[in-house]
Amino acid sequence: MFSPTPRARKSLAAESSLHDRPTRSLLPLILRVDQTVGSALTALASMRVQSAPLVQMHSDNTHYDAQCFLSVGDIVLGFLERVNAAATASSELPVLQRMAELTLLGQAYAQTPLRDVRSRWDGTGVWAAATPEMTLLEALHKCLRIGADAMEGAPGGEPLAGSPMLRQCPHRFAVIDAGGMVTDIVAQSDVAMYIRRNRDILDPSIIDATVKSLGLGTQGGRRITSMSVSTPVIDCFYEMERANVQAVAIVDDGTDVLVGNLSESDIATLSTDAFGAYALPVGEFLVHTHGITPIVPPRDDRVYSPQSTAYGVALAQEGARLVVSCQDAATVGEVLELMHVRAVHRVWVVDDARRPIGVISLADILAVVSIDDRAISSDSCAAKITGGESESIAA
Repeated sequence: MFSPTPRARKSLAAESSLHDRPTRSLLPLILRVDQTVGSALTALASMRVQSAPLVQMHSDNTHYDAQCFLSVGDIVLGFLERVNAAATASSELPVLQRMAELTLLGQAYAQTPLRDVRSRWDGTGVWAAATPEMTLLEALHKCLRIGADAMEGAPGGEPLAGSPMLRQCPHRFAVIDAGGMVTDIVAQSDVAMYIRRNRDILDPSIIDATVKSLGLGTQGGRRITSMSVSTPVIDCFYEMERANVQAVAIVDDGTDVLVGNLSESDIATLSTDAFGAYALPVGEFLVHTHGITPIVPPRDDRVYSPQSTAYGVALAQEGARLVVSCQDAATVGEVLELMHVRAVHRVWVVDDARRPIGVISLADILAVVSIDDRAISSDSCAAKITGGESESIAA
């Protein structure tokens, strides 16, 4: 069963990730429309989740009407809109002056009620569809919109792994009771980690297939977005919004080697008082975020390009600790294991020189699994979905 009881769910929530942190709180976090952006960021960070249902409370202050999901990405997008409207933090400004302007804008934005923050459609349309008795197959098709006939307009009615259309799939949905109360939240990562724990339900031809053989990481119509370590953080987020992606690969200036990853989760724990840090080069931002001390390596160990910055070198020296990657010879099972052990939502595909050539998301993995009719239609998969396994804020 997919965590069918509160006791079983509590046990799963106690399971720790690589960083020895609980993967999910027992009770779902609810955000109110009258809460401020600052309090929402604090709540999301404390619960270590990227998104929560936004609700309008009734007069009894107990019952509510669910509005939508509000994510860290929505909050970032709202901040970018306000920066554009203010026109006081131009990229032409010196770094320190831009930091000061972004700090002032962030402090004002922190007081904004959540009702004034625009939410993307993620999860909004599936409130009535999600029930505690829903099976994994139904969850993939009806709520996460992955699988046969799940997405209107997809080739053959089915979004394929690597397809840009998978970006339109909800990342999570709410399980509601008869009274309209949110009893649980199920994310793509929950379903993916359930499959990992029960991989025997999958045909070996799926779990043992290589990334290359399934077309994962080649991206087809979906191109990865890479930014150099010298690009300011806020400009990376502008590019993420323009390209409609949830993460960008951070590459060394001189070699284009993958040295980092920037996603919404990287700012989930950043208070609105510190939004001035968005003016920093992303390499410097990541160095501070991960507590790295930039050290110039001994001359004999210097294998970097003359164009490499100190921050690019510092990030490259940390290697696999900061960014999760694989080559196209990796199997689906190995990618799932990486996602679980490292508590990430995506794995970058790199070439022999460690340059990014693609990215595998949770939605890609679920799209591959959804074509295995034997697995998702079997009795072993007719499991209730009332519980979470592994949604982490890492990305």
